[in-house]
Amino acid sequence: GQVVRNLCQSQVDKPVDEYWPRVIISYATGPRHGLDGEGCGLGMKYCQIVARQLERAGIQCFSGLHVAGGNNWRIYFEKLQRCDVMLAIMSPAFFESGPCFEEQVEARRHGLKVIPLLFQLEEDGSPPGSKGSQKWVEEYEGKQAKSEVARDTLASFRVHFDDDELKLNSEPAPPGTMLNGPLLEKLGGTVRKLLDDKDTAAADGGALQQLAER
Repeated sequence: GQVVRNLCQSQVDKPVDEYWPRVIISYATGPRHGLDGEGCGLGMKYCQIVARQLERAGIQCFSGLHVAGGNNWRIYFEKLQRCDVMLAIMSPAFFESGPCFEEQVEARRHGLKVIPLLFQLEEDGSPPGSKGSQKWVEEYEGKQAKSEVARDTLASFRVHFDDDELKLNSEPAPPGTMLNGPLLEKLGGTVRKLLDDKDTAAADGGALQQLAER
């Protein structure tokens, strides 16, 4: 586990309070009983794999693994507010994590482009979250039942609410996963295009604004 943390933290090439990447990763650790040490799990490896692919494409990113010891993990939400893209690592543990639900709510609230990356299916081969994601529902009903953003977040992941217009399609579609297809190698290029398209749209918007002010 510490090896994975060290690899991710090595990507932060300046003091963390000066490090403002455009891409953020949401994942759940997902420890396996009898297999993983305390605070460790497959989710950490999935996150490190994604971070490595982005690094190869020259794209900086941030996740809980990038937070060095001694820093408050809530710094994650400060970084999120200034990101453009959220990569959500979908696994059974992801939908059993209250913090992951909070991260998705905040991503939607701040207008990030969310890309669900399917890494791990349920034990019976069904998509993660398809069994109802009780933890997310509990978080919603306990803390955010009056929040339209939270409601839409659940609907976007097909949890508790049905809304075809809000549904996010995972990459890849089940039963495939990011580990057994070509999408992982293409991830850096996919994210780079999203960022470039956003920059182009911003530049075009700025040019239109200048024309309108003349």
